Amino acid sequence: MSISLDGWNIPGYETRVNAGIKLAGGDMSGMGSFALISDQGVKPGMLTVSTKIPLNEEGALALLISKAKSLDENGARIIYTINNALAEAYKIRKAKFDGEIKAVELEEKRAWQITFKLIEVQSVSEREQQQLDGTANQNAQSQAVTSNNDVQSKFAAVEGP
Repeated sequence: MSISLDGWNIPGYETRVNAGIKLAGGDMSGMGSFALISDQGVKPGMLTVSTKIPLNEEGALALLISKAKSLDENGARIIYTINNALAEAYKIRKAKFDGEIKAVELEEKRAWQITFKLIEVQSVSEREQQQLDGTANQNAQSQAVTSNNDVQSKFAAVEGP
């Protein structure tokens, strides 16, 4: 299965991509026998990529490592657009390298076994939460301004010392 980052195909052969998401929740049953579980949302998806790069293609390995270490102008890791069938099924569109990028030499195959992880960013859940937060902020600000104006006008209407 192939995978590409911003249109750049991950080098190697026997490439394998695994995906997963965590549906977070917590046990709220306490000491009773009820099965109460809190829903804590959908956490970012994770892609685990494994590939083999021939020993004589060290330039391809160096480029992959370079992409993993790349930073944007703010010093944050680069976010890549992912193109892969499994990632598409999980609706993972954008991700960045996360954790360790590991290379192990396989003498019998004359290749390096490369493994790394990509963590989802700007997920559907994140975008939905940002929209909800934006709406909540707009509503909260307008209520605060309106309430403050009401109080000020009532103070102005009262005569006293």
